[in-house]
Amino acid sequence: MQRRRSTFILANTYIGTIIGAGFASGQEILQFFGIYGKYGILGVICATFLLGFITFKVLKNVYHKKIHNFEEFIAYYYHKKISSYINVLMAFFLLAMYVVMLAGSGAVAEEHFQIPAIYGILAMTFLNFIIFTFGIKGVTKANSVIVPFMIVVIFFVTFLIIKDNRLLFSGLHTKTFLDLREVAAMNMKINMKEAFLVNQRWLWSAVVYASYNNITLIVIMTSLLPFIYDEKAAKQGILLGSIGLGFMALLILASLLTLYTDIIGLEVPMVAVARSLGKIPKQVYSITLILAMFTTSIANGYGSILSFSFITGIKKEWIIILVCTITIPLATLGFKNLVMFFYPLFGYIGFFFISTILLKKSR
Repeated sequence: MQRRRSTFILANTYIGTIIGAGFASGQEILQFFGIYGKYGILGVICATFLLGFITFKVLKNVYHKKIHNFEEFIAYYYHKKISSYINVLMAFFLLAMYVVMLAGSGAVAEEHFQIPAIYGILAMTFLNFIIFTFGIKGVTKANSVIVPFMIVVIFFVTFLIIKDNRLLFSGLHTKTFLDLREVAAMNMKINMKEAFLVNQRWLWSAVVYASYNNITLIVIMTSLLPFIYDEKAAKQGILLGSIGLGFMALLILASLLTLYTDIIGLEVPMVAVARSLGKIPKQVYSITLILAMFTTSIANGYGSILSFSFITGIKKEWIIILVCTITIPLATLGFKNLVMFFYPLFGYIGFFFISTILLKKSR
């Protein structure tokens, strides 16, 4: 494998793993960064750096220690008993994130294509099932084909929004982005103390965002040894992926802040942003959003399948069928509700993994 090909495979897989329902829809960006106004921009930069730094460190260990999966990776950092608990926790985390992606596909189908959510969920499940049968090669191939298209569309839509609209959000001109009247209008429960502290939390929010994303990244990256040409390819791949991811996050944030009064409370705010450009951009972005959910759902779903297969000893083929079956009813709980519950929760869990990788030497 040539270094250039390795670099692009790693970059596309890195971006595709993160750009899912929450990211491309704008829901993640709004909840973790948008509420902090101009400080959200700093939050995006910090989160992007932290994500890239941790992921490169993981790939470096994978390459030099010839690690083939997440279980081998964890064994370098924890004792056997602790590793078993971590594997169980990770399996359920990935399953939960997979359910969020399915729920997102249902939300897009219902909100923007007037199709019952269950049909969107079933269609996504069917596509995932096909990719799962091809293993990690299927995951990387799907990302290599889909990610470049998603990048072009996200850049195009967000650039037009920023170009055609004057930035209206007050965070660029005042010390706080939200005053209490704006908060009330957005149905957020907040008191005077919280209003005073809101701009002090952007850094922690960035850390939490990077933390929960790193959990999925670690599982997928520890399976990519066959695609790592050398350490330089790993470094270039993550650098390229980080640049692309960071710019997209900043553009989405700017677009949301530009039109925030029109999109607060929506399940998929970025599609509403695209709608302001016309019917065709809206439809194209809706398709892009579904593709984004697809790339992340296969990453989380495949990761959970590997974990459950390792824990139970059941063949991967049976786990694929089981996961694709039981997650359908769970996904009907609603995309926004799942994002608000799972993402912050697993962010704190991910912080534990980040701390370990940064501070603890491998065994």
